Amino acid sequence: MEPTNYHLAVCAYLEQREPELWNWIAASRQEQDPALRLHLLKTTYQLSQEAHPALHAAVAQASQRLNIAPEVALYQANHAEQINVAIYVENNAAHIIFSGAVLELLDDAELSAVIGHELAHYELWQRDGGRFWIASRLVERLADEEPGRGEWHYTALRYQQYMEIYADRGAYRVCQDIAPCIASLVKIQTGLKQVHVDSYLEQAERILAHDGVVSDAVSHPQAFIRAKALAMHAAAAPELDATLDRLLAGAMEPDTLDITGQVALAALTRSVVASLLTSPWFASDAVKALARRYWDDFTPGEAAAPQHLGAVGQVLLPDAHKLDTYLSFVLLDFACVDPTLEELPMAAALQLADQLGIGDTFETTVLKETRLKKTAPAKLRAMVIPTHIDRP
Repeated sequence: MEPTNYHLAVCAYLEQREPELWNWIAASRQEQDPALRLHLLKTTYQLSQEAHPALHAAVAQASQRLNIAPEVALYQANHAEQINVAIYVENNAAHIIFSGAVLELLDDAELSAVIGHELAHYELWQRDGGRFWIASRLVERLADEEPGRGEWHYTALRYQQYMEIYADRGAYRVCQDIAPCIASLVKIQTGLKQVHVDSYLEQAERILAHDGVVSDAVSHPQAFIRAKALAMHAAAAPELDATLDRLLAGAMEPDTLDITGQVALAALTRSVVASLLTSPWFASDAVKALARRYWDDFTPGEAAAPQHLGAVGQVLLPDAHKLDTYLSFVLLDFACVDPTLEELPMAAALQLADQLGIGDTFETTVLKETRLKKTAPAKLRAMVIPTHIDRP
C-alpha cells in the first residue's frame, strides 16, 4: 500500500524548504506521554484478549495484512454516546478506543474494516522512519502559528483528509472487499443497523453528478466522497488522483490554496507569462525586470511548461478555477510596465486573455485600472501582433 501522492508531495516540499523545522520535529518523535496510558485506563474499560478474543483476532489479522507488528490495546470509552472509533499512536504501540454502541452496531467484517482503518494510521506514521508523522506535526504547527486561514491551514486540512482516504484503503486491504468498509463508515455516521452498500454508492454517484461538489472543510471527508474514492481505488481507476483533487481541494482559487496548490499556481502563472512574452520585441529591460520580480530565473522567450499546453500548443487553465481576477492583474502588470512598447503589449494581453477564457474579466480590469477608452479593447483584439518590431 503506497502513500497518497498528496502526502508524498507535502513531505518532499517540507524536507526541501523547512529542513531545520523538519529535523526538530523528528527529534521529538520518540518522546512519550507518560500520562496517556493512565488517562485511557481512567476513562475507559479496557477490552482484554481473554474477554474479547474475536476483537484481538481481528487486530492480529489486520496487523498481518498491513505488515505491521504494534502492541495494540483496545478500549471502550466511558459515558460516550456518540458512535466513533479513534486511535492514539505511541511509538510502537497503538491504542484503539471504541465509543458509543459501535461494538454492537457492526458485524465481524465491519469491525475488521474499522480496525484496519485505524491501524492504517499507525502504519503510515511508522513507515519511512516516521516521515509522514513528521510532516503531519509540522504542518499542524505551521497552521497554528499563521494568522487567519492561509496556505498552512489548508495544507494541514487536506493532509488530514488524505490520511482518512489512505486509512480507508488500509481497511480495504484488510477486508479485501469494499462492502464492509463502506457499510461500517455509513453505520458509524448514521447509527443504522442495516446498510445497503450498492444503494449508498448509487446515492454517492447522484450527489457527485452535480458540478462543484467539494468536501466540507473538516478533517474527515463526507462519507459519499470516501465511498466513491474507495470504489475507484478498488477498481484501480486511473482518474482517481484527479477526482480526489477536485473533491477535496475544489476549484483552484488563490485564497484557498495549500502549499501544493501554490506551487501549481506559480508554475501555471509562469506558463501564462511565458505565453504572453513569446515575441522578441517583448524582451525590453522593463519587462525583464518585472519578470525577475516574479521569478529570478525567468527569461522572456522561454516556453510554457508542457503540462499546461493543450492539443494545439496553447496554455489551458484548469477545468475548475477561480483565477480570472488574479491572472487579469498579472497580464495587466506586463501590459503596462513598458510604455515605450505602446499598445502592442495590451493587444497581446487581451488576445491571450480571450484564449485563456478570461477575456471579459481582463477587459473589465483594464478599463477600471487604466485610461483606455471603452472602444479600445475591440480594436486591440483585432490587431495583428508582429513577431518583430523596429526599435529606434
